[in-house]
Amino acid sequence: MADIEDGAVVDEEHYSVSRTVHVRTPRGRVWDAITTADGIARWFGDTASLDEARVGASGSLGWEDFGDYAFVVTAVVDGFLFEFRWAKDPGVDVREDNATSVRFVLADAVDGTILTVVESGFDLLAGDDAARRELLHGNREGWNLELDELVRTLES
Repeated sequence: MADIEDGAVVDEEHYSVSRTVHVRTPRGRVWDAITTADGIARWFGDTASLDEARVGASGSLGWEDFGDYAFVVTAVVDGFLFEFRWAKDPGVDVREDNATSVRFVLADAVDGTILTVVESGFDLLAGDDAARRELLHGNREGWNLELDELVRTLES
């Protein structure tokens, strides 16, 4: 079983949430799980679309109970870094005032891969500060659930 760190951590000052997990599988498998539609849909939501992992590509993440959330890929370093901005409301395009940035960074470990996820930009969202902080803390819980699922999926 993976060494799942204590859980996601909220940085109130910088309006970000982060989490690191150790997955006992090669980095290539983790990369595929975070950069392909089939891989993403196995652990993050119920459905996913993404044509390719390249800057400017768009896709969506879908949850049966919540709808589809658009995203746009903003950075890729093959095998090491994947980043996208995703809308915080279903069914709308990504804009500066309605999206946060999610960055995945992969590193080799002796017996697998270290994956760090940082979601930031909550301070740039439209609305009042209380609503932004509520979403920040809600996504903390979301990253705990979703990354636990990623580890279980890749290690099974």
